[in-house]
Amino acid sequence: MRSHWLLRGRRKYLAAVLLAADLGVGMFSTAMAVSGGHIARPQVAVTTTTSTATTVSWTDNRNSFDSGYVDNTTLDPHDPNQPLFKNLQVTVSQTQNLTDQGLSVSWTGGTPTSTAGAASDYLQIMQCWAGKGQAGPTPQQCQWGTPNASLASATGTAAATRDLLTGAEADPQQSLGAAYTHPIFGQAPLNAVPFWSVDDPTKKNLTWSEDANDAPPFNVAQSNEVTVARTGANGTGQYIVDLQSALSAPYLGCGSSTSTANGDTCWLVVVPRGEYNLNGESAADQQFNPNLGQNPTYVAGSPLSASAWQDRMQVKLSFTPIGANCKLGEQETNTAGSELVSQAFSSWQAPLCTAGKNFSYSEIGDSEAKTDIVSGGTGLPTLGFMSSPIDSPALSGSTVDYAPVTTSAITVSYLIDKSYTADTANPDIGTNGNLVTDLRLDPQLVAKLLTQSYRNDTPGDGSGKGATVASGNPDSLRQDPEFYGLNPEFAYFHPSSAPDGLIVPFGDSDAAHLVWNWICSDSQARQFLGGAPDHWGTTVNSAYLALHICNSNGTSDFDSFPKADPSTYIAPTNGSKPPTYGSLDLRPYSADFGDGAVRTVNAKSGSKIFWDETLDPSQFTGGTAQTPGSRFEMAITTSQAASLYGLPVATLVPGDSDSSTVGVQPTTAAMQAQLAADTPTDVSGVNEPSPGTYVKGGYPLTMQTYAAVNVCAASTSDLTAYASLLHYAATAGQVSGTKLGQLPPGYAPLSSTQQSEATATADALQAEVAKPQCASHKPSKSTGSTTGSSTGSSGSTGATDGSGGNAPAGGAAGAGSPQSGTPVTQSVAVVAGGLTPSADITPAARYALLAALCFALPCLIGGPVMVTSARRMR
Repeated sequence: MRSHWLLRGRRKYLAAVLLAADLGVGMFSTAMAVSGGHIARPQVAVTTTTSTATTVSWTDNRNSFDSGYVDNTTLDPHDPNQPLFKNLQVTVSQTQNLTDQGLSVSWTGGTPTSTAGAASDYLQIMQCWAGKGQAGPTPQQCQWGTPNASLASATGTAAATRDLLTGAEADPQQSLGAAYTHPIFGQAPLNAVPFWSVDDPTKKNLTWSEDANDAPPFNVAQSNEVTVARTGANGTGQYIVDLQSALSAPYLGCGSSTSTANGDTCWLVVVPRGEYNLNGESAADQQFNPNLGQNPTYVAGSPLSASAWQDRMQVKLSFTPIGANCKLGEQETNTAGSELVSQAFSSWQAPLCTAGKNFSYSEIGDSEAKTDIVSGGTGLPTLGFMSSPIDSPALSGSTVDYAPVTTSAITVSYLIDKSYTADTANPDIGTNGNLVTDLRLDPQLVAKLLTQSYRNDTPGDGSGKGATVASGNPDSLRQDPEFYGLNPEFAYFHPSSAPDGLIVPFGDSDAAHLVWNWICSDSQARQFLGGAPDHWGTTVNSAYLALHICNSNGTSDFDSFPKADPSTYIAPTNGSKPPTYGSLDLRPYSADFGDGAVRTVNAKSGSKIFWDETLDPSQFTGGTAQTPGSRFEMAITTSQAASLYGLPVATLVPGDSDSSTVGVQPTTAAMQAQLAADTPTDVSGVNEPSPGTYVKGGYPLTMQTYAAVNVCAASTSDLTAYASLLHYAATAGQVSGTKLGQLPPGYAPLSSTQQSEATATADALQAEVAKPQCASHKPSKSTGSTTGSSTGSSGSTGATDGSGGNAPAGGAAGAGSPQSGTPVTQSVAVVAGGLTPSADITPAARYALLAALCFALPCLIGGPVMVTSARRMR
């Protein structure tokens, strides 16, 4: 599989772009690792070897930690809520090999949540730690009490906090002594449950300290607490918890070597809330009470208070240890390339380190990976991951070997709550409040989302200055008759329920090119993008007509997702000089496909359209996360990132179809079937996807990723390392599972033929080392790391696993836009299926860096395909 091609010097970098790209990659070198299957979604290429899902009942789970009851069915006569909980069963989708990921929690046997706000009958979920010998966590060991303001306002007094009620509303079982009394700067004492950090033993002595640093080490931007998880009318519910390892929540210590050595454990705690307050009184029967001023008829009191805490359900969680066996200072072998391989690579890295092979990986654009591996630049890798071969003119006398390494897919992932109106004709009304797990999309619907052809996806809902969206177009996907034809149940949704557009990553990629080729292969979508109205009169946003996205033969030359709408909108403000915002503020880019999954699971698109004059300088800020019960987020991401965060993915159907049309999901079988339609290229063994070719049961957005090695430009030591990587990737690395070294969920294993091709390439590299055919090889590195230092037992990389990943490099978002090809690496710890920074970077710092990037991006973007917001004072 070798080809000798000519080198074409195609570097389009500007100094400003390089600077921003370098900053961006450093800022977004965070990651979260792969988890197993999730209950609240259709299958996404999951072929795990074992299942670690756990189901617990309220009665059994309660008895496991409270020996005060005669048997597990005995109820506390002083707790009138308990009869509401006796049939409750909770299932946690995965309990082992965990890391930063989405964790699906589902339940049956619950009492339906009140329709207005969260007055009663809901679940509260939190992540906790426990010390050696503890049967479970105490309230002091749980991450809780810094809620989203909008969620807190939807609950009863103190129900979302660590505060303890006093007076007549006090919990009769809860102590209010010195251990729960906090003097605040000389003011009246606050009664609250303190937080004990796993890494600060001084907080374990049941007393408050006097200093101002006694507040919990987390805030609303960091905590993964679930304030309200709603139960549907049929007694069932689902929620995806954003689980955190010690890298995201060091104060919990989950997976850290120190906590493991100390015998600490991690837990998921579910506290059901009923209809009675902690003092036994019915919340609904409360009269006006100044002590219950916030929603006085709503269930009040913290879930950490003793009477609520005794009703908890708890599940022990086992995290993958942070850190593998890559020793500090060992020589690293560079690799770089497509995001599609990152999660698999990081899983494989641990056993390779054990075998003495230490690799770094940098996530960069496909075109940059192709350029870098043949450029011969100092420090650049000679192995790149890509989904298509290097163009013929791009090599000059270079020998490139290819090997298939992963099969995955591009998906439209989503998090949508069933937000039904009280329509008794709705056959699904009993699941109101649950997650949608069946969404169907065709190419034309995706085209409308990507071209800002819905009015809500443009500034001012289509009324902004310079608007190019037709006034007769639907406000959103929710109002589109084509969407209802495929998803009739959405006709019962509340009118205000609508998505924040379609979250897409910045920059160019082969994956974006695949999406456009799939869209343009559909005749209806192609005609729509060319200006023809659809069957219901909707037309494409005219700003996209000049881009000529589709070619006449049903293909596309685009490899990015442009934001072309030029309109701006004057934000409402009390100031005398109101600012304007544009498309990049209303529908901002994600850093990469994985970051889109993160934004989706957190129901926070990143939209910044609220002008805050209290800040210095005044600036646009984003709203809070969408409220559970009415969340509606969608993103183009990868099958492995969807699996990581437990997100359901859209079923793709052909154009001009209806709800009876059989669609396809990115299962293992569907991805493997689609590969049969791939088109051979000029390079033997390397194929290109053909999304427009129908394959029965095939998923059209399937992508094969290859490792490409510039054989003669590599040192013999690097070739030896690359051979080890490919041998492992083609054998043990194709066993599906959630353990380190396995193929993470969301990937389809290679076929036996592909595995043979990969091992043959590995053998060829070893043969080159044993008996060189190249005229010369780059000198081998003598000592130390060349791309970044490893710390402790970590590997070194600037990669991400798709959990917030490297920031997009600068450049226009249109076809052929530049990205930085310079690999930027940093020290990381290897965790299950993901790469995460091993340095102690606080979540607050990460959010600050994210904010910095959001301000930097608009400064870099120009050209006709993207419009910066006009933030000018006038």
